[in-house]
Amino acid sequence: MHAYSDAAGKFNPDAVRSGNEDNFYVDDNLNDDLVSHCEPDVSKELSEYGLIMAVADGMGGMNAGEVASEIAVETIQEFFSPGKINPENSATHESRKAYLESLIVEADKRVKKDAAGNPEHEGMGSTIILAWLVGNELTVSWCGDSRAYRYNPASGIQLLSEDHSYVQELVQKGVLTYDQTFEHPQGNIVTRSLGDDTKKIKPETRYFNVYDGDIILLCSDGLSGVLRDRKTPDGEGGYFPGNNLEDIIASNKESLVGCREALWRAAEDAQWYDNVTAILCEIQSGAGPAPATAEAPVKPEPATPKSGFKWILLALAVIVLLGAGVFFLLNKGDKAPEPQTTEQFDNPPINNNNDTAGTQSTD
Repeated sequence: MHAYSDAAGKFNPDAVRSGNEDNFYVDDNLNDDLVSHCEPDVSKELSEYGLIMAVADGMGGMNAGEVASEIAVETIQEFFSPGKINPENSATHESRKAYLESLIVEADKRVKKDAAGNPEHEGMGSTIILAWLVGNELTVSWCGDSRAYRYNPASGIQLLSEDHSYVQELVQKGVLTYDQTFEHPQGNIVTRSLGDDTKKIKPETRYFNVYDGDIILLCSDGLSGVLRDRKTPDGEGGYFPGNNLEDIIASNKESLVGCREALWRAAEDAQWYDNVTAILCEIQSGAGPAPATAEAPVKPEPATPKSGFKWILLALAVIVLLGAGVFFLLNKGDKAPEPQTTEQFDNPPINNNNDTAGTQSTD
């Protein structure tokens, strides 16, 4: 593993922001008593409860975006402090989803509470993305446009998350292409985030299997906003100039420290303008060979009723049938009822569901 964060403004005096509003959290062993522990480029056996990686990108500029991302990371540290993880909350994708999403909801409450009590923090917010690896299963939960990727030599790079952003909504509608999002004037608008007091927080979660050779990358949009995922045509018979995430990781996968440094150089060459954070984690062995093509998110099997519950349903069904039979016997031979009129069905009620558009926060 390797994790690092820095402010682009330290390298570019013309950068919009000179400070760093990003924060991250890594713990490579959730079974021990250490907090936020990670040794760069060291091979370790994954423990029973796995490891956690998280990135939070503060928003609000002068309104203390760095405070919001710090509150997010403090909440993560509390939820993953020694003794908090157990077989009940770590055993399955569903239990991990519930735990991660409850963490995001709590972080949102704390950011909003701090902003309400500190006028200088009004309007602050933060993105958040978390990736919890247990065995060969990766559970990813997020709000905002910080991203999770998976690279494998057999299948290339795969985006595991989907931005909660205005430009991503335009891509989904077919208004913009992926490449057009890089130069869009509203590319910094996120539609879900911690601290947005105009709406209720709505985390999103996806499940994945991991494989030998996988390199998991979590990053803020300071990286993904200046480097394309892979080589893409420029529409004029060539390709967009500059490096891309897939080629950089492929060329530097022998060392995650070296890989991160190569990502930094490429971002700087691409005239980075925002804070940049990256966490890299490689699956070296024990997870099985990767498929030749990137896999879609895992869809867990639906929960089946417990046997006791099924017997209760069966008993209820028998009671209903017996009741219907008794009613039929009691009414057998009685005069047939008058035909039912259809007047009550002539004008069925109309259900009007009016969706309202939420407000947007800017990163």
